[in-house]
Amino acid sequence: MLTGLRISNVAVIEEVEVGFGTGLTVLTGETGAGKSILVDSLGLLLGGRADADCVRAGCDEASVEGVFLRTPVLGARLEELGLPDLGEELSVRRVVGRTGRGKAYVNGALVTVGVLARLMRGAVDIAGQHEHVSLFDAALHRALLDRYGDLSAALTAYYGDYAALRDVQGRMEALGGDETKVRQRAEFLRFQLEEIVRVDPQPGEDLALDAERKRLAGAEKLRRQAAEAEALLCGGEDGNAVEVVGKSLSLVQEALKLDASLAPLAQSLGGALAELEEAGRGLGRYVGALDGDPERLAEVDERLDAIKRLCRKHAAPLEAVLARRGELEAELATLDNRQEILEELEAERRKAEARARASGTALSKARSACARDFAAGVREGLSQLALGKAAFEVRVTPTETLRPEGLDEVEFFFSANPGEPSRPLAKVASGGEASRLLLALKRALAGSDGCGSYVLDEADSGVSGAIADVVGRMIRDVSGHRQVLCITHLPQVAAYADAHLLIRKDLRGERTVSEVVPLAAGAERTQELARMLSGVEVTREALGAAEALVRAAQQQRARPAAAPAPAKRGAPGAGPAPVPAGEGGGERRRLRRSA
Repeated sequence: MLTGLRISNVAVIEEVEVGFGTGLTVLTGETGAGKSILVDSLGLLLGGRADADCVRAGCDEASVEGVFLRTPVLGARLEELGLPDLGEELSVRRVVGRTGRGKAYVNGALVTVGVLARLMRGAVDIAGQHEHVSLFDAALHRALLDRYGDLSAALTAYYGDYAALRDVQGRMEALGGDETKVRQRAEFLRFQLEEIVRVDPQPGEDLALDAERKRLAGAEKLRRQAAEAEALLCGGEDGNAVEVVGKSLSLVQEALKLDASLAPLAQSLGGALAELEEAGRGLGRYVGALDGDPERLAEVDERLDAIKRLCRKHAAPLEAVLARRGELEAELATLDNRQEILEELEAERRKAEARARASGTALSKARSACARDFAAGVREGLSQLALGKAAFEVRVTPTETLRPEGLDEVEFFFSANPGEPSRPLAKVASGGEASRLLLALKRALAGSDGCGSYVLDEADSGVSGAIADVVGRMIRDVSGHRQVLCITHLPQVAAYADAHLLIRKDLRGERTVSEVVPLAAGAERTQELARMLSGVEVTREALGAAEALVRAAQQQRARPAAAPAPAKRGAPGAGPAPVPAGEGGGERRRLRRSA
């Protein structure tokens, strides 16, 4: 959901900052006031194409910044794309220069426009700009139908069976292939294994040999140093440590007869003397055991060299080489019994495919049933929107190939004119017709498409009278599930708004600027509705009619939202938690600078 928008130096907009809330926000104003600029600016935040012509005359760059509620889906995409996550809000900014080149930022991090488009896909649907309407993306139609029909149980069953099939197929592919290649692979593995077996290294052997080599290579030096240490402890003609400590102990023991408090010191000296004598004997044994055997040193060097060569060949430490030995033995055993294992896997594959086809067929039947209900709901909405002769269908086309999504293709088709063949949704006309189709689709989906915000650009095109009121009520129904921003020229639609923004042009010096004015409930909104009814000069009759529209809309809003198509619903996708309608709508909200 969009919570704030700041636009700077875009076309006739010098500086605009506005906040948005849940429910329905309408944008009204005279033709050319700049309403479409807000929609185009929002498109830039979704990764839309930037045009140098959007930069205000006399300025070096244009910028647009928006703040959105961070949904679980957006949070997951931030993590997937390696972008910073600031918690409850998501800040997006686009800067466009005079050359048409620019920069994009997400939570302050510089990103490519492609990354921005991946992040924001499906976050906002802008009717009239097909590249920003997820409902016109055929790749998403299957998922929308599944959400509409709450097919999670059937999907889970199929996904499990399909995953089991792919697991078996993967194991078969690892064993399959050209016989010559399999034989060459076995020979290569056997060669590697024989090399390791020939050296036959043991765990930790390289470390033990390295320590032994150091001792053997430095035997003479070690002998000399150990002998000198032994002499200092208990040998030599000029006295030694054992002799000195022994004399000290004798003196303290003699003094102990006169002062019993010296007992602890005598005990310490006695312990020290015993340890020194033991250390001296240990050094003697060490000197006697030292062996500078050159033959053993050569053996150790040769063994170490063989182990190091083996590790270099495998580009791994000894522990990894030992693990590789086990892997080689296991793979060779599999290849040696390849044919027998393949036969077992083929039997397992047939069973897994049968299960996947059964659950896939059940899923496809459920989709077909939901498709009929969904199409009927959309056609009902189109009929109410003065498109009663339009055709809409959801085509579920069976396929033979098992795929991750199932055993069928799902796509929405539409035709606005009787006698004309239905075409894929992505090829329908833009503008008001597309907006009304989108409105009927959104009403039927009742928020199960996971989109956070809908932007309806002239959904009332070619509509008047009673149909205009139907459009208003339908938009009001949709806004009960998702935030809706609606550009409208019809007072019957604007009367249903939770928040009302007036877009108007003004002269500042010799420059034309557009500004966004939040209208307070009551006199301000009534005055604007009256202008929409009567034109430049607001008459008393127009004011009375505007007040009547507001009263009628309030009575309608007090009633429960109209129920959409009768199919069972799943949980809404990635939408934000509901908050009171109209909260924050039109209020200026400070935006954090993202760069």
